[in-house]
Amino acid sequence: MLVATEYGQVTQIKLSRHPEPPTYVSTYLVDGLLVDSGPAYTAEELADFLKDKGVRTVVNTHYHEDHIAANALLKERHGVELLAHQLAVNRINQPPVLYPYQEEVWGYPIPSQVKGIGTRVLTQHFRFEVVYTPGHSPDHICLFERGHGWLFSGDLFFSTRPKVARPKENQWQIIASLKKVRDLSPRVLFPATTKVIAEPAAVLEETVRYLEDLGQRVTELSGEGLSPIEVRQELFGAENPLAELTQKQFSSLNLVKAYLK
Repeated sequence: MLVATEYGQVTQIKLSRHPEPPTYVSTYLVDGLLVDSGPAYTAEELADFLKDKGVRTVVNTHYHEDHIAANALLKERHGVELLAHQLAVNRINQPPVLYPYQEEVWGYPIPSQVKGIGTRVLTQHFRFEVVYTPGHSPDHICLFERGHGWLFSGDLFFSTRPKVARPKENQWQIIASLKKVRDLSPRVLFPATTKVIAEPAAVLEETVRYLEDLGQRVTELSGEGLSPIEVRQELFGAENPLAELTQKQFSSLNLVKAYLK
């Protein structure tokens, strides 16, 4: 399923295998630049949609399978240049190992030959700054177009009050990365897995404040001798239902552990 929505000169392209539940990933097209290429199950549909759109460059915000899977097909069909952070290159260039939920929802990406990105990406009319924002993954980047205040944030932001995390996330890095993009004073936030947000300053500040307060409580409870499971029980109660659906990859326990690294 593909749904395109125009936000001025930026086109949001929502991609999903299943309309329900909402498991879409958004890619963004602006001036021949595509930010992320989405999951495997929608690669053909995306390639067809872009056939007359003048796409020349694809930037992957990070290596996760739901952001890179149309790379190879877009290279074959449209001759695009593929770019990502240097830490993502080897991961994107080789086949991934997926959990069953990942295979069901997004599918296996074909390895693609991406190149390391520099400090900026230039299109015909715009200049995008590459902002290193680790935490969700060690290779995560955002793109910022300063003249228009556009921030393409990948998976850095998805909720003001997250209750789950993946096993390899580092919440202190996420907080630092959120502060970094907050201080850029973006005027429009273009995230991968939630709605486009105009004037996102208050949203980013609320998220930082929530995560910092949560981190303080996790640290205090851990310092009192509570185990990560006991901390989770104290702060969130029973485990989030997503844990069972995702083979424990998205869980409140992981969120607690992400503060203790």
